[in-house]
Amino acid sequence: MLAPNLPPDTRLLLIDDHQIYLDGLSLTLQNLCQDVRLDHAHNANEAEQHASEHTYDLILLDLQLPDSSGLALLQKLRKIDALVPIAILTASNSASDLDAAMQLGASGFISKTADGSTLLDAVTRLLFGEQVVIGNGMPTDRQASARELGVTPRQLEILDLLSEGLPNKVICQRLNLSEDTVKTHLKALFITFDCHNRTECVGIARKLGLVSL
Repeated sequence: MLAPNLPPDTRLLLIDDHQIYLDGLSLTLQNLCQDVRLDHAHNANEAEQHASEHTYDLILLDLQLPDSSGLALLQKLRKIDALVPIAILTASNSASDLDAAMQLGASGFISKTADGSTLLDAVTRLLFGEQVVIGNGMPTDRQASARELGVTPRQLEILDLLSEGLPNKVICQRLNLSEDTVKTHLKALFITFDCHNRTECVGIARKLGLVSL
């Protein structure tokens, strides 16, 4: 079944040094949308060349490559195109790998244990601008978790900035919001998490998987 509302010229770059896995991944992602274009890179050098020559809607990147770590390549790819979302697709379920990838700007972290339908759903969400984390074969999309808790997308953005230790005035500038609006969101978060200060708020958000920093 094709994903709704994705343009037929959607183009992805798949980076993995195992051809058998790439073949299986491509077979799954062919169902993403009509005439989807899937380019392959088997190492960092090929990936950088592809990224320099083409514009991609999404890049899926393995953590282990023969000529580079995935995290090092992630930084290089973001310098080539700062706008393209890049998701790690890996056999690793390490929390430190997840944290490192997200801190370097990854849009997602997906376990290779994910089945075809879960992978298609994750890729579709990434293409629509969501942040997706799937580990141990079970989806833990933080936006879905936030919705269940009643935390809005704007409050998620504020949580990200809170976790960086930024004061209200800087958060206002980053998000182009008034200070009163930021205070209203903070008050709502304190009520949701049943906490009384910013440190407590961020700590609870981390435990709930709503921030990774």
